[in-house]
Amino acid sequence: MGGVAALCDRLAFALFLALLVWAPVPYASNRPWAWAPLAALLGLALLLEALALLLARERLRLPPTVALAGLAFALAIGWGWLQGTPGLLPQEWAHPLWAEVATTGLPVEPVVGLSGENAHDNAMRLLAYAAAFALAFLFARHRRRARTIFATILGVVGLEAAYGLLNHFAGWDTVLWEPGPKAYAGFVTGTFVNRNNFATYLNLGLLVGLALLLEELLRATSGEELRRLVIALFERILGRRGLLLVLLLAIATATLLTGSRGGFLSLAVAFLLFLLLGFLVTRPRRSRALAAILATLLLVSGLLAVSGGVVWERLLATDETGGSRTLVYALALDMMAERPWLGHGLGSFEQAFFLHRDERFGVVFDKAHNTYLEHAVELGLPATVLLYLGPLLLFGRVCRGVFRRRRDQIFPLVATTATVLVGLHALVDFSLQMPAVAVTYAAILGVGVAQAEGQRSRRSSSGRAAWPSGEEEAAAIG
Repeated sequence: MGGVAALCDRLAFALFLALLVWAPVPYASNRPWAWAPLAALLGLALLLEALALLLARERLRLPPTVALAGLAFALAIGWGWLQGTPGLLPQEWAHPLWAEVATTGLPVEPVVGLSGENAHDNAMRLLAYAAAFALAFLFARHRRRARTIFATILGVVGLEAAYGLLNHFAGWDTVLWEPGPKAYAGFVTGTFVNRNNFATYLNLGLLVGLALLLEELLRATSGEELRRLVIALFERILGRRGLLLVLLLAIATATLLTGSRGGFLSLAVAFLLFLLLGFLVTRPRRSRALAAILATLLLVSGLLAVSGGVVWERLLATDETGGSRTLVYALALDMMAERPWLGHGLGSFEQAFFLHRDERFGVVFDKAHNTYLEHAVELGLPATVLLYLGPLLLFGRVCRGVFRRRRDQIFPLVATTATVLVGLHALVDFSLQMPAVAVTYAAILGVGVAQAEGQRSRRSSSGRAAWPSGEEEAAAIG
């Protein structure tokens, strides 16, 4: 890269890392005054990196899977934006509520959704998450930068865990500068308000740290070599890698002390999958591979048999709300059936719930406690399918990448298990709707997708490497 291009590139990368550090601090960026600057700065970083690529005249080959995923996600966001924009869609598509309001004599601008402002705000948030993925994908073409992104995520998650533990054991039970006790007093929440969201964030860092700790074991090509690497790893843990182990123990302690049921169950499944994939990467004999798969299935089945019923019952109970999640799910399905194609408007679940709730509910739910169902209510079924088609395609790419890579398998491995982690927790909570969690996960997925193929397969049709070689990488970063 030339001088100006290199400067833009370095500024974009530094800004991106700074945003990963900052995102969890102000209430997980789940306030308008926090997520709006976060979204704007992510957009600025993406513009800087695009300018760097343009000035350097670098040809970027976008894998078809990534291009298709981006198109599907863009179409879903575009529909969400249109839901809140008057005059662009047929009047017959407008939500029936606007016709009722018009009978009162009040001036209205009918739109598909219940709130144009909410639709536009939530579309901007989704665009910010897409920008975080794109930035991580572009930067992680360089191996050292991929590792730097992972190290940054682990570092900030470790700091969040340390703050949460200090707050907990000191008996402060506050969030940031607030004087009064927090909503989840007695549990570790860090700078987050909700303990379940904090658990997901901690668990993402735990997977990253675990991969960095155990990555050398993935290089084993035989049982004997694996045993040798395990012994060497223990020696390093007692020496140079001791700090990493302490950091992981702090994060693990913090996530347990969140008391999050969904967080624990999703982490348990993701952890078992991590171990299984990590073992299969060493290419064991078929008999050992089948034994490992069977053992993992038995462990998951045992976990569900012993605690699954109790955990599920507790998950479906809502201590802090009137009614239970099962009732919310049933009402959400009714709302979805009412407008299955058009939806009630992106970001308008709370308004839709208010209009449809009955005497079974003592309060108004602002979240469905199931991200997929909530989006189906808001966007309608077609747009919801498009919204999740993108991550599903990328998940398939990183899954394949775990076995295609001959080194650095930790990047697609973490992306794979992180997707399972957040995907499972999204069934019973709304962690992915927190900007800090979504941006961090998008960064992990972007790194995994960029590193899902080996250097040999990352070449353009002209033979020019779309991803830099080791020497080019060092020159670009150094």
